[in-house]
Amino acid sequence: MDSTARKLRALVREAVGEAMGPETGAVLSGGIDSSTITLLARSFDEIPTFTGYYEGAAYDERPWARLVAQADNHHEILITPEDFVEHFDAMLRAARPPYQGMGTFGQYMVAAHASLYVDRVLSGEGGDELFGGYCRLLVVAGEERPDGYEDYQLPEDYPETLEEALAWDWQRLPDLLAVDEQMTSAFGLEAVAPFCDERVVEFVLDLPPELRVGKKLLKQAMRDLVPSEILERTDKRGFPAPLVEWAQREPVRSFVKDRIDYLPRPDKPWDRGWWLDLCERSNPPLEAVA
Repeated sequence: MDSTARKLRALVREAVGEAMGPETGAVLSGGIDSSTITLLARSFDEIPTFTGYYEGAAYDERPWARLVAQADNHHEILITPEDFVEHFDAMLRAARPPYQGMGTFGQYMVAAHASLYVDRVLSGEGGDELFGGYCRLLVVAGEERPDGYEDYQLPEDYPETLEEALAWDWQRLPDLLAVDEQMTSAFGLEAVAPFCDERVVEFVLDLPPELRVGKKLLKQAMRDLVPSEILERTDKRGFPAPLVEWAQREPVRSFVKDRIDYLPRPDKPWDRGWWLDLCERSNPPLEAVA
C-alpha cells in the first residue's frame, strides 16, 4: 500500500470512528463503499447491519453483503410489490423535489426497519462520486464497463472530459444525500456518510483526476480489509430496484396506470422518466400532508 492509499484509509477510519455512537448501525449492500464503512466501524464496536433486497438474482445483494455481515447481528429486509403499493405515498410525503431514482423506495423501506433497532445509520454515500464508480465516468475515462452496461449510452448533458465528468458527478451528490436524510429522518434516524467527512473530501478532491477512476485508489486502500470477492466484482449496480418489472403486473400495474395513465417500458429499465412522473403527479399538496 502506497502512502496515498495509507493516508486515505486513515482519514476514512477516523471519520467512521467519530461517527460511531451507542445506537449506530450500517446500511450494507454488496459493494466496496458500504463494506468499507461497515468493516472500519467494526474496528471500533460491533454494529448491526441492514440489507434491503428484492426477489430475483438481479436484485439481490445478500450473498455479497453476507461476506461482511455478522450473522447474529444482520438484518435482511425483503421489499415486495405489495410494499410498494402500500407505502409509496408515505415515502413520497417524506421526499422533496428534486426527486431522485427508483432506489429511493428501497431506502425508505430499509430505514423503516433500521429504526426499530438504532438511532443512526452509516452509509457508503459519496464513494461513487469521490472515487469514480459510475459507468458514465468509466466511459469517459475509457475504462472497462461493468457487466450489463455494454449498450449503455451517456446522458446527453454529461461532460466529455474526465475532470469535468468528476465535477459533474460531485455537484449532484448533495441531492442524493438529501434523499438519504429525508428517508431516514422520516423514522427519526440520523444518516451519516463518513466518506463525506470534510477531511476525506479535501484529501480526495486534491488528487489527480486519473486516481479517482473506477475506485482504484479505494480498492488499494482497503485491500486487506474488504473481501477480495467484493473488490473484484464487475457486476455491481448500486441498489437496483425491479419497479419497471413490477409495473408490468398486478398489483403495481394498476397502481401506476391509475396515477400516470401509462406504464414504463420493460425494454428500458434504466429510464426514470415514468418514475419522476409518478412522483410529481402523485405528490399531495403541502396542506394535505400537514
